[in-house]
Amino acid sequence: MGKLIRMDLYRMLKSVTFLVCLLLAFLLALGSAPFARLMLNLAGTLSSEVGALPDPEVSLSSILIDPFPVVNLMLALISLCWFFHADTENGYIKNIAGQMPMKGFTILSKFIAASVHNLVFAAIGIIGNLIGNLLVMKLTMDVNALEVLRVLVLKLLLVHSISAALLLVVATFRSKSLGMILAVLIGLGLTWLIYAGINEGLRPIFGKGTDISQYMPDNVMTETPLDTVKALAVALIWGAVFLISAIRIFDMKDVK
Repeated sequence: MGKLIRMDLYRMLKSVTFLVCLLLAFLLALGSAPFARLMLNLAGTLSSEVGALPDPEVSLSSILIDPFPVVNLMLALISLCWFFHADTENGYIKNIAGQMPMKGFTILSKFIAASVHNLVFAAIGIIGNLIGNLLVMKLTMDVNALEVLRVLVLKLLLVHSISAALLLVVATFRSKSLGMILAVLIGLGLTWLIYAGINEGLRPIFGKGTDISQYMPDNVMTETPLDTVKALAVALIWGAVFLISAIRIFDMKDVK
């Protein structure tokens, strides 16, 4: 199992898609603050009522608790879809799975490797965003280390639970196209379209107040303040349900 995880990590870190998405994530995080400052300057120039704009401020904590700025979550999830489907797409999944006592170990290995993947994207997002803000903004040091760590860990757990859902779709059901669609919808915050349809179907059964979106990991991670108990429960339930399903179903399927 250890060798399988190391192999997955090696394949992931050497993947062109991973490196390209990571570079784009860094550049977008780096450019978001300068772009915002440019828009502020243009607004001040075009408005005759506004004089010299004061230097905008940004708190260090707001940067540290936002590991996926701009559209970086979408880029991370797209990269995951490519990684989850790579062994099937390149035709060597049968050789890998055949060497395992359980075929589902290949799914578990990908899930573990995905945690490193998400951590790398989070670090790159924070670093790029921090550098970009230092270039054009006044940084205020207001960091509560324990609070920042709490929020970061919860957000990473929630993103990892989303990874489990993509793992089921892409690696077990071998549908990279559906996985990519979900990655884009989640990354751009458009999953409300899906949740609205599900809510309409459930309301005749559970009542008019039914709203599943408040228990979805992509929505929970945007809540302010982020509730520890709720975030942990959502992340653990989502992760367990989709990971166990992915492993069990993959074990029952023929590997081709």
